[in-house]
Amino acid sequence: MKKYLLFIGLFFHLAISQTDSSMTAQIVVNADTGWPVKVILNGYVQQDNAWLGISFYPYNTQNPETDGTHQIIQITDHSISKEIDVDQKFLDGSFEIALWEKKVDKVDCTLDYCYWCKANGFHLDGLLVYKSGLLTQLNGYAK
Repeated sequence: MKKYLLFIGLFFHLAISQTDSSMTAQIVVNADTGWPVKVILNGYVQQDNAWLGISFYPYNTQNPETDGTHQIIQITDHSISKEIDVDQKFLDGSFEIALWEKKVDKVDCTLDYCYWCKANGFHLDGLLVYKSGLLTQLNGYAK
């Protein structure tokens, strides 16, 4: 049976909060190996509709836009509760998770050159909360 530790570290997050919205990011670590296995998000969004942007990057990423994997999730019920499994290809890599006020479709984008809209057909705007961290092995936890 695999053993896991819930690691709530102060070293891995940066929070920028511009509203009453909040979010925590916790890393669950395999107690036998010391490697992260999932990231757990919990929080609250003051507004009725918001967007959660989640990005994972492998070690030594050169271009975050193309080397990472990105997903967005619409938040419509004011609460954030999400568990994200960490794929092995991201071990020793990093993650970024951001809560945004709105999704702007490419046709509504007013930026002169928006790489994200050009590549994905939209961008997220109005940063509410930002978290980031490393997915490194925690030495000393493994037996």
